[in-house]
Amino acid sequence: MKTWDPYITVRAVRPVVAALEALGHDVQAILAENPIFRSVIKDPEGRIPHGAMMLLWDRARAVTGDNHLGIHLAEAAPIRSFEVHAYALLSSPTLREAYQRACRYQRLIHEVTDLTMEEDKHEGVLRHALPGGRVVPRHPAEFLATLWIRFGRLVTGNDWAPSLMCFAHNAPEDTTEHSRVFRAPVRFLSGRTAMHIPTEILNAQNPRSDVGLVGVLDHYAEELLKQIPCQITLSDRVRVRLLEELRGGSPTSQVIARALRMSVRTLDRGLQREGTGFREVLNQLRREQAATLLANPRVSIAEVGFLLGFAELSSFYRAFKKWTGKTPADLRAEALSGTKSAPQRDL
Repeated sequence: MKTWDPYITVRAVRPVVAALEALGHDVQAILAENPIFRSVIKDPEGRIPHGAMMLLWDRARAVTGDNHLGIHLAEAAPIRSFEVHAYALLSSPTLREAYQRACRYQRLIHEVTDLTMEEDKHEGVLRHALPGGRVVPRHPAEFLATLWIRFGRLVTGNDWAPSLMCFAHNAPEDTTEHSRVFRAPVRFLSGRTAMHIPTEILNAQNPRSDVGLVGVLDHYAEELLKQIPCQITLSDRVRVRLLEELRGGSPTSQVIARALRMSVRTLDRGLQREGTGFREVLNQLRREQAATLLANPRVSIAEVGFLLGFAELSSFYRAFKKWTGKTPADLRAEALSGTKSAPQRDL
C-alpha cells in the first residue's frame, strides 16, 4: 500500500475560516497552534497537509464548544468564500449536472479525494472517501454533507430532502440538528459518507442556470485540473467499495469488479500492477477497521465482527488473532486503558 500523505488546497480551508468568522468565533485563537496561517490561506495556490486540516477541525471544536460544528459552519460559510468549482455548480442546468460537476472538480479541493455519483433508475448516490477508502471524521463529514444539501437546494430553488444520509461515525447523543438540516433518515456507523437522492429530484431544473457562464467556468476549472495529477489508485477505489459491502458478509472480487464496472481479470491485473491483490486489500482494510472499531466502547465486539463481514464471531476471533497475535478483547482493553499499543484513529 502506498504512503498516504495528501494535501488539501486552500479552497477547502477558506470557507471553514470564513464561516468561523461569520459566526463570531475567535479565529486567531483557533489558528494559533496550527500550521495553517493567514498568509497561506491568502495564497491562491496554497496547499495544506491533510493532517493540519484535521488539527484545525479539532482546535475549532475545542474553542467553539459547538457539538454540531460541521453543520453550522456549512450553513454559515459565505458563498463568496467558495471558488470557481462552486459557481460552476450553481450555474448548472440541473441538479444532476451540478453534482456531476462537484465530482469532476473535487480534486481542486483535495488532491486525492474520491467523490463519485452513481445512478440506477430510482436514485443517485453521492459518495465521498479519502485515499485508501478512509472515511472523514465526524465534523468535516457533516460539513461536507451539509454543503451538498445547501448547494443542492440553491440549484433547484426548493427545499427538497434526500431519501437517506449515511455517515461513518457514531450517532451523537443529540441528532436534532441532523433532522433539521437533512429532513431524512440518517444512518450512522455505515462505513461511508453518502447521500441518496431520488431521480426525480436529480432531474430538477435550475431556474437560475446560465449556460454561457457555466461554459466559461468549466473552461477555467478544467485548466486548473490539468495542473493537478490524479493520484487515486485502484486499491483506493476497491477499499471504498469494500467498506460498503462488508456488512455481515465477505464480498468477493466478482462483486467489487461489477461495482467498479470492470471484469475480474481487469481488477486483478490492476491490483497486481500496484503490487497487491484483492485478498491483501480486503485483509488490510479489515485490520485497520478492527483497530478503529475496537477502540470505540460503544460498539460491541460482536458488532465489530459483523461490520467487518464475519458471519460468525469465532471466525472474527481467529482472523484477528492471526493478524495481531491478540484477541479482540485484549486489544480493546489496551485501547481503553490508553496503553502504548492502543489503536489510533485515522485522521
